[in-house]
Amino acid sequence: MAALLGVGATAVACTAPEAAPDPSGTTSSTPSPSLGSPEPVTGSTLAEPNSARPATLRSFGPNGTHFPAEVPWPGNKAATELVAECDWVDIARKISGLTAAKVAAGAVVRVKPGTLPGSGYTSSARAALAGIGNSSWTRNVLIVPRDGFGSVTIAASGIRFDKCARLSFFGFTGNGGVALTECYAIHLGWSRFAAINITRRGRDLGFYELVVGFRQNAEDTVGVRPTEANEMVNISRHGCVFGPSVKPAGSNAHCDTIQLEGTGSGAFGPFTSVDCVDYGSSNAAELLQDKLVRAEYTHCMILGGQLPWRVYPLRSGDYQGEPNAFAGGCQDVRLTDSVVAGPIGRMGFTHVNNTRLSYAPQGTQQPSSSGGWITDTSVGSWTRDQIMGQQSIPDYELPTLRRIWTW
Repeated sequence: MAALLGVGATAVACTAPEAAPDPSGTTSSTPSPSLGSPEPVTGSTLAEPNSARPATLRSFGPNGTHFPAEVPWPGNKAATELVAECDWVDIARKISGLTAAKVAAGAVVRVKPGTLPGSGYTSSARAALAGIGNSSWTRNVLIVPRDGFGSVTIAASGIRFDKCARLSFFGFTGNGGVALTECYAIHLGWSRFAAINITRRGRDLGFYELVVGFRQNAEDTVGVRPTEANEMVNISRHGCVFGPSVKPAGSNAHCDTIQLEGTGSGAFGPFTSVDCVDYGSSNAAELLQDKLVRAEYTHCMILGGQLPWRVYPLRSGDYQGEPNAFAGGCQDVRLTDSVVAGPIGRMGFTHVNNTRLSYAPQGTQQPSSSGGWITDTSVGSWTRDQIMGQQSIPDYELPTLRRIWTW
């Protein structure tokens, strides 16, 4: 990908801060989990970063330690420290003023409290940032709320980043979604949104303790869809929770938690997940299309069947489904130290090691290269307390996330 910094770089101008989005109609009325209404945190200005970078600890889902090693730690003072207004134009201006040498030494942009505007998270929505960053940089710029997680929200309409490179966004929240189009080396982490849309092309995209979904919506929670001859390669997740999208009763939509669908002819994959938890949507948790070269899950839980509704109860008028854990035809799917509940379809499992399945699989569903499923029918009857008891946090509410996402 060519360098993306310079002529043509654009950003959405600032709008007046909006009231916290009303989540009615998009999230469950049940106490947990729900997106809630993000409110800026006050009285906690971070004058001088002074927390140590934590060692990564293994867990199912977030624990406040999954963070890219090559990115400046927000709890340390970076070589270059910048403060931006809560305004995409000012954020873009701060990033565009950096040199390659300053980025290599460590650069952090800290955003003042407020609400960042958005124009939608479809592939054609007006981009919040376009052409910002530089693919030739050897390190990412970190962009975080100055006053900690929850102090900067993103408009409920959602946002799109287009042709951006070498940027890491951590600590944001909003009731809308985020779209990435033609992006390189972008990180999203320690954040909670409704949905993620990745399309056209992308490379080296990483997600860290990202919590998405848990909503009444007939669209997939996360869609990864390269187009035409474009590549979509090296997508990784670390300590994420991808929750259900629930379609209305009678809907003909195919609603998955994550759908990796290669609609073009370019390279697609691999897709790797470590320490993640995925809850099935109305149809499936993982839909892995046959053009995906490989999917790997290490220490993950993929929960279909009735288990999603133990954590996110269905409401009147919802589609009453029992989602597959896996669907699609990817011919190289690997699992290690994981737990799977619900049907696994016709996937091409190649390596399955120390991984429990909630039912006895058919012979054709056994891995073709190494290992084998461990049948554990008790998994299919887990309660909410048992599901959350496998994890480091009791729920995915904003106060809980604020306690673990600190710097």
